[in-house]
This record gives sequence, structure tokens and C-alpha cells, in this order.
Amino acid sequence: MFAGHPQWVGELSGRVGGLTEDPRLRAEASLLGGWALGVTLRHEEALALLLGVAEATAASAPDLALGALSTAATSVYNSGAPRHRAELDRISGLIDGDDDPAGRLWTLAVVDPVHERPLLERHLAAGLTALAREESLGNLTALGGATWILDETEQAVRVLGLTMDLLRRAGSAGTNATVTQALALALFENGSWTAAEDAAHEAFWMATEAGADNVTVGSGLLRATLRALRGDAAAARSEAVLAVRGVDLRRSLSLQVRHRHAMGMAAFAAGDHADAYEQLRAAFTRDFRPAPVHYHASLYYLGDLAAAAVRAGRAGDARTVADAVRQDLKPDPSPRLAAVLHRATALLTDTDDAEQHFRAALDDPATDCWPFEKALAHLDFGEWLRRRRRSAEARPHLNAALECFQRLDARPWTERATAELRAAGAATGPAPVGELTPQERQIAELAAQGLTNRDIAARLYLSPRTVGYHLHKVFPKLGITARAQLRDALTQEDQG
Repeated sequence: MFAGHPQWVGELSGRVGGLTEDPRLRAEASLLGGWALGVTLRHEEALALLLGVAEATAASAPDLALGALSTAATSVYNSGAPRHRAELDRISGLIDGDDDPAGRLWTLAVVDPVHERPLLERHLAAGLTALAREESLGNLTALGGATWILDETEQAVRVLGLTMDLLRRAGSAGTNATVTQALALALFENGSWTAAEDAAHEAFWMATEAGADNVTVGSGLLRATLRALRGDAAAARSEAVLAVRGVDLRRSLSLQVRHRHAMGMAAFAAGDHADAYEQLRAAFTRDFRPAPVHYHASLYYLGDLAAAAVRAGRAGDARTVADAVRQDLKPDPSPRLAAVLHRATALLTDTDDAEQHFRAALDDPATDCWPFEKALAHLDFGEWLRRRRRSAEARPHLNAALECFQRLDARPWTERATAELRAAGAATGPAPVGELTPQERQIAELAAQGLTNRDIAARLYLSPRTVGYHLHKVFPKLGITARAQLRDALTQEDQG
């Protein structure tokens, strides 16, 4: 991997290429230039350099060719263009040897993360074996990306965390931004939202300094998505719009669909289900047989698309998307994608057959790795059961959803789950304030006075993260969902 500002690296690589006739040095200079172009969203130019290097050195220097392919794979993924994937696949087949199993895995995973799982799992085992022998930066970076794209999310958090430790020691700003962004995404999917937000914030400032445009956009979109899921729809929309201002999203289909998802979830949180549907629907083509706009990223938004569709009266259109995705995912999607598809199918099914799909979305323990997605399925199933007057069966699912939403501070979904539990006959009133621990009470009182988590942490000699953790426990005990409600909740209890 490479350090430094992309513009400087690109200029330096161009000078090196013009100063030597050594083919390996010229190829390495082109590799540096390709990386610099890729992180500034110039994927077409980046791939012209990187794939050219890989093809030219496939026989004479397979190690260099694999390095070029591994770097190119990042631009191929972000671009999302089918022709780029086809070229990556073709040139990969020209390179013999397996001295870089992690790089090979990352390249193959980018080509097709969905349909070649048995082959990719064998390469993953080899990559993890290589990692156990040597925690090199190249192995860690490639393996971190591969585990993330293959829905090995817990492994991705571990490997990317190790990568960050190594990068911090090396002081590589540009690469740090890219890896920190990848770690932020894995943490978000793993339900570690506070850590994900911290990592996205860190990645944004690293990328701003390093000129890594793909990370400044991506980290902004992740922060916008988190704002939406926590109920701040207006701020989420503003941040999502700001993140892509001046950016041609046709160059990066992965960022294009992530932008649509952030906007869609902001609309969903605001109760505008028609707009939520239109935003999420844009992650798939409008063809007779709809396809994902981005071959990988779009797939994970199918469940949210179905949820918006049933509220916007667009179930028929969404069903055509789900049917097309179901056919394409055969025969062996990851447990996560299988659960997403089952949830979407259940929501879009008018008959009692929906129940078997809800249960299939929830029964695999492997899906515990994605707690928010699983909580959404619990909530949807609980609502479905309650509407069929099966309230006793609905309550455990609604309680499971509520616990997760409260922990994540997903306020719109907390309110939905609470309302459904009341409708199902469960007691959902606030717990007495006396059940707060002394420290929780002290933190709640300071927050009610308008102090920030950082202010409270400084006053009580705690970390801001510890303060946030305590407030997440305080809110459900008081039966509230927002900081602004603390003063009234505490005052009412004192008066009572």
C-alpha cells in the first residue's frame, strides 16, 4: 500500500516513469500512479494504468502483477462497471502462482463475491493462514477488504483493526484513511455504531488531508446514514447532499447507491415513505428485469426497499426487483444476503407463506452478526403476527427488536417497536427514575442541563464513550428517546 498525498504520488510516479528504462521500475511507478488516481475517484484512468501493468508483468513478474491487480480491485469495486470486473477477471487468469493468497482472494472476491463462495472460502482459509505467519500490511489490507465483501464481518473488524494498528505505527496517512473507512463500514454493519461514527469522522479528516476523495464522500455518507437511523432526518439529508456535492456519482456506482440509501433512510425516518421508496428503488435499474445498480452494494438494501414499498403502495414494483434478485443470488448466497432476501420476500408476500420467510430470516444464528438488520426482521415479523391477532407470539419478537433499537439509539424504530408492543398488550411505560443508578442519575441531570457528552466526561473524569453508554441505558428507563426530553422526565419524577 502507499503513503502520501495522491496528487504528489501521481506526479512522482510520472517523473519516475520518465527517468528510467527499467521495466520493473516503470511498472511500479505506474502502480503508484494508478493508486493515486483511484483514491481521487478517477477510476477509469486508474484502471487503464493498473490493469495494463498487471497484464504486461503477468508472466515476467507475477508478484508485481498481483500487486497491481489487488490495487486495481479497489477501483473496480468502487466503479462497479461490469466491463471493469470482466477485465479484472480476465487478467487474473493470466497470472500463475499463489505467493499472495490475500491479494488473490481480494481480487477474486471483487470479481464475484456472490456466486463463487466455495472457491472464495478456500482462498480465505489460505489468506488467514498466511496472516497467522506474517502480519504484513499488504496481507492485512487485502484480507480486511475480502472478509468485509464476503460478509465475514466479525473477521473484517478484527483484521481491519490489526491493519490500523500497523498503519498507525507506519504513519501512512492516505492508506490510513482508506482502511479506517473500511473499518467504519464493518463496525456499522456489526452494530458498533458509536465506534463506526468515530472511525468515519477520523477517516474523513485523514482523507481531507490526504486528498482521498473516495473516502471523504464515503465517510460523509456513512455519517448521514447514522443520523437518519437515529432519527435526525433533516441533518441526514443535509449531510448526504453535502457529501456528494460536485462529485460525478456515475464514476462510482458504490457511492451512488450508498447515497441513495442514506437519502432513503432519512425519508423513512421522516415518515415520507413515497420518497424513501423512490430513493431506495434507484439502487436497482428500471429494466424489464431489474438488476442491482452496483453488483454488490445494492443487494443489501433490498429489505429496506420492501419495507418502504409496502408503506408507499409500491409492493408490486418492489416484487419484480425481489424476484430478479432471488434468481440472481442462486444457489448459495451468504447467510446475510439470504436473510435480507427472506425479509424482503416476507414483506412482499400477501399470503400466509410470509411466515416461513420471516422465520428463515431469523432462524440462522449466523445473522446475529448484523444486529440492526436482524432487529428489523424481528419488528416486521412481530407486526405481521400482531395484525393476525397472534399477540402473544408477536411480543418476543417486538421485545427483541426494541432492545436492539434502544441499544443503538435507532429512535424512529424504537418508537415503532414501542407502539407495536403496546398494541400487542405489553406494558411499555417508563421505569421509575429511582431505578437509575447514582451515576446514571448524575449523568442524566448534567445532560438535562445542556452539557455535551465531552463536557460531562471532563467533569466526572470519564470518557465521552462511557457517558454515551450510560445515556443509552438511561433513555429507555425514563421512557424517552431524545436528549431534549431529559429535563421534563426528571422533573416529573421529582414532583411525583
